[in-house]
Amino acid sequence: MNNNTLAQPAKAQLPYLSRIQTHDPDEHAHRLSGWRLSYDQLSHGRFEGELDEFRSDKIQMVRDRSNQAMKKKGAAAEGTIAFCVPLKRHDNVYCSGHQISEPYVMVAHSDNMPELKVPEIVDILLVAIDQGSLQHTLECQGSNFRITDFPKCYPTGGTPAWHELKWLITELAGASPGGDELQQKTIRSDISDTVIMHLIDLITSDETLSLKPTARKHTVDRACEYAMSHLNEPFSILDLCNSIGASRRKLQYCFQNALGINAVAYLRALRLNSVRRELRESNTTQAIQAVAERWGFWHMGRFSADYHSMFGERPSKTLGR
Repeated sequence: MNNNTLAQPAKAQLPYLSRIQTHDPDEHAHRLSGWRLSYDQLSHGRFEGELDEFRSDKIQMVRDRSNQAMKKKGAAAEGTIAFCVPLKRHDNVYCSGHQISEPYVMVAHSDNMPELKVPEIVDILLVAIDQGSLQHTLECQGSNFRITDFPKCYPTGGTPAWHELKWLITELAGASPGGDELQQKTIRSDISDTVIMHLIDLITSDETLSLKPTARKHTVDRACEYAMSHLNEPFSILDLCNSIGASRRKLQYCFQNALGINAVAYLRALRLNSVRRELRESNTTQAIQAVAERWGFWHMGRFSADYHSMFGERPSKTLGR
């Protein structure tokens, strides 16, 4: 399967973001579009479940919540690598007969999903990424990680990537299904890229501590050169990492040590400046959201706060100057 298989909203008329409630484990399993799953309820009581699904050209992401202990087995969307990330601590989780007693992220090929036994009250993030696309990203970033030994569980230990991923999912829950913000390809791509980067951070080791100062400065210079040459078009941290051959963790480490600012903040500042330039050439308040979304700011409350913090005024005050 290629990326086009994941990008089905236009063909199958599926929304980019959907939310459903379920009252039966079989219904719950069958509503995960593209997955072939079987759920057996193991605890007593009425089943209640919720599924929040986000789709883009690059990923399928589902927040899966339910209230009964279950045995789960099956397959993810064909040709993908599937990630299972608990968004809260779950005791008594068993993966292929082995108890998992610490926070983890499970990774598997779509056709080699391990059998899971989950307890009552679970909150889990499921992400399917096209295998070829993920491998290409790892190769572009010069990672030694190879997609060969799945399924496997990796400890998360409450890492920054896990907290940032959980924050993103919580923020996405505030978006309106079928809302205008997700109609922007730039925003869908930005969300997808952010999720992919956080997942890569969770499963790859830290290779930055051995970098010499000259190597760190060289990485920063290349990143700045790329950013400055693409100011007239939206781009993400993932685009930047792939172009200069560095992981997100390495990029953050280099920026922090060479400039005293993290790479995400640097990129956000460049995008905010680009929004400001466009607003100065416009004189309609309707332009604010459209311009912000075009530059990848999909959460308008946070955008407005970031803009005011950066420039000392609201976006509406910048219009037409």
